Amino acid sequence: MYHHDAAHTGYSNDTAPTTLPAQLWNYTLELDPSSMLHPPVVTDGFVYVNSEYNLSCFDASTGANIWNFPVVSYAYSAPAVVNGRVFVGSVNGGVYSLDASSGLQVWNYSTGDSFDSYPTVANGLIYVESSNGDIYCLDASSGNRVWNFSIGSTGSGSSPAVSGGYVYVGNEGGGVFCLNAFNGGVVWNLTVGGTLGSPSFSNGCVFLGSTDGNVYCLNASNGAKVWNYTTEYNSNGPSHGYHWGNTVSDPAVAYGKVYISSSDFLVYCLDSSSGTQIWNYTTEAEVYSSPAVAGGCVLVGSYDGNVYCLNTTSGFEIWSYPVGVFSPVNAAGSAGSPVVAGDVIYVVGNGVIYALAAPSTSPSFPLIEIALAAVVAVVYVTFAKRKRTAAAESFSPLSPSP
Repeated sequence: MYHHDAAHTGYSNDTAPTTLPAQLWNYTLELDPSSMLHPPVVTDGFVYVNSEYNLSCFDASTGANIWNFPVVSYAYSAPAVVNGRVFVGSVNGGVYSLDASSGLQVWNYSTGDSFDSYPTVANGLIYVESSNGDIYCLDASSGNRVWNFSIGSTGSGSSPAVSGGYVYVGNEGGGVFCLNAFNGGVVWNLTVGGTLGSPSFSNGCVFLGSTDGNVYCLNASNGAKVWNYTTEYNSNGPSHGYHWGNTVSDPAVAYGKVYISSSDFLVYCLDSSSGTQIWNYTTEAEVYSSPAVAGGCVLVGSYDGNVYCLNTTSGFEIWSYPVGVFSPVNAAGSAGSPVVAGDVIYVVGNGVIYALAAPSTSPSFPLIEIALAAVVAVVYVTFAKRKRTAAAESFSPLSPSP
């Protein structure tokens, strides 16, 4: 699901290519991209991704399009895929369950409220935030409502993080809530600042990025602020036609560190205990996509159109790969949040989904067969030529009669 797991850590046990990757396949989702970029979800050998017009399923190895679910209003939600079901929210007010292998609808739950957040699934329950600031908990098998709770402000498109029987979610007014995952009861809540993104839970702490330029670390038990880190302010935003001058991405948490990207063109690595900056890396444009961490690498997409692979310890660039276009205003043209699965990177840029992997160092079987056939052909032609020459010499007029 979004950011790898229900806790939204953004960390995968897989490895990422440490040399410039090669393209396994790509598929054009939108010829003229206009919708926001959503990260793919990869599981059981299939890739699920939303575009403006379809929720699509692809074979992860070949890129073959398996099925499409053609509903325009699904464009604002990335899916979650659990136990053979695909769950996705819709701006038409519905949450849908589809069969993962066929794309056929199993059930839908409708409230009349728009759902533009990413569903989270844990313990057979689905959690999703509506645009009106309601948190819904639905039974994953039937779609029946278990509970709903209003967090008191317009929803921020935040995807709830779930861990240890608790739900953590933020809203547009800077409010953070911890709810009981099974009955929706409030455990604690507080207000920080800005519009909050999707929380990440790790090691007893909740981490959130905000439009006030901060990343916050809160104690998951009582909501007390442990630390906050303020990123630089991008004062050039308005002159370029955008106003995201102080926005921080959803965090990824791994190796005792917090990784964030920011509209100030920077990717940051912070100590998860203290919030102290360990390193930062500068790209060529805003970096608002959420980082992914795998195999000692931080992967992040930028509005400059590139996916960057950085060393998690030093922040040194390992490689960058163009998947989008320089797009300081239109997010649809930029590089989105990467996903790592099966040692392959999946990312959407400028309306196209790409699968990238380390280039093979040995030829494939068809190439070997072709090479062997070529060698056999050369040997055969040489042998035949020599045989013809020997025969011609034996019947030459200049040769003595027997």
